[in-house]
Amino acid sequence: MGGLAGASVLRLVRSRARVRDVRLNARPGWREPVAVRSVARLRSSGGAVRLVRCAVLGAAFVLGCGDGGAARPVEPPEPPPGPCLVAASRCRARLPVGGGALLPHYATHALGEGTHAGVVLGVVVVHGTSRNADDYFERVVEAARLADRLANVVIVAPRFQTLDDAPAADEPYWTSSGWKRGHPSAGGAAPPVSSYAALDSIVARLADKARFPALSRIVATGHSAGGQVAHRYAAGSALEDALSGYAIRYVVANPSTYLYPTPVREWPPGNYVVPNVPSCPNYDAWHYGLQNLNPYMQQAGAELARRRLLRRDVVVLVGEEDTGTANLDQSCGANLQGPNRLQRGLALGRVLAHVFPGHAHEVATVPGTGHSSSAMYQSPLGRNALFAW
Repeated sequence: MGGLAGASVLRLVRSRARVRDVRLNARPGWREPVAVRSVARLRSSGGAVRLVRCAVLGAAFVLGCGDGGAARPVEPPEPPPGPCLVAASRCRARLPVGGGALLPHYATHALGEGTHAGVVLGVVVVHGTSRNADDYFERVVEAARLADRLANVVIVAPRFQTLDDAPAADEPYWTSSGWKRGHPSAGGAAPPVSSYAALDSIVARLADKARFPALSRIVATGHSAGGQVAHRYAAGSALEDALSGYAIRYVVANPSTYLYPTPVREWPPGNYVVPNVPSCPNYDAWHYGLQNLNPYMQQAGAELARRRLLRRDVVVLVGEEDTGTANLDQSCGANLQGPNRLQRGLALGRVLAHVFPGHAHEVATVPGTGHSSSAMYQSPLGRNALFAW
């Protein structure tokens, strides 16, 4: 094949590859604006290669018609704007969280660029022990779809990595228990950063009027281990007090344990006491209680953290069938909160009502649901807690 003919074929192949790349990287639900109406063929005639038919694919490329026509590639069209709804590469990003550290996350809207004028609510969802932020992102996206809220909600799912996740050199990582408790990162970018401070960075981005001018409500939520984070974060974060004109809700779903703002426990059931258990002297230490606080929580101190937790908008969701013990914290401090996740959530509500009448927690049981983030968030109660307030 001659040089000119070879170049034509090469340009055709490259053009078709470009179109395939557009298809693979298009936003979900995006379709090619014009279907391929004919397929370009190259045919040899008298030793010369002729382009005998035209193919048009939107504005992606146009093949010249007639003898000797050559491919004239132009830039492929941008998919139409809209939220990112699947945990694909274009939904992944990294957010600065201080000291040069970058936190990986999934988001429906870019947190660091553009203006998202139609967004009025932000939801930050924290994964469970498996650190599967991609799954949690898509599960809350589906909950938003069921609630018919995709058009005006930004959803962010950070990933708190451990060393097992092979983080990049500029990404912080924590121990497997440290990220749940708000401890400083164990390595990666320096200086160390608390996982709760990283959440503060996300919330601060959502409160940036240059990016989200109409946003006025923010939800911090998590399920299982992420629920542990959400409950402690409600007590520790100073952002809610610092942000003017924003309402923040904390949705806590099926955590293994809770942060108690009092040393009182329901032990045994129906009996409200300060336990005297010599074998469990640290039952009220952080992160079960407000003693021996870590550096992030020390910024507030026990008394301010107690007041924050009691007055803030906290919704506790427990699955009616979440009575198993898989991955359940069964330390003595945890067992003083109850035998399983369902009973621990209900006991917290009773203790708060007994010790702190007028507290702002709401505890609700999700019928027919076990330890499932999908079922919890996509249930009517879960959707209402996230989107209808």
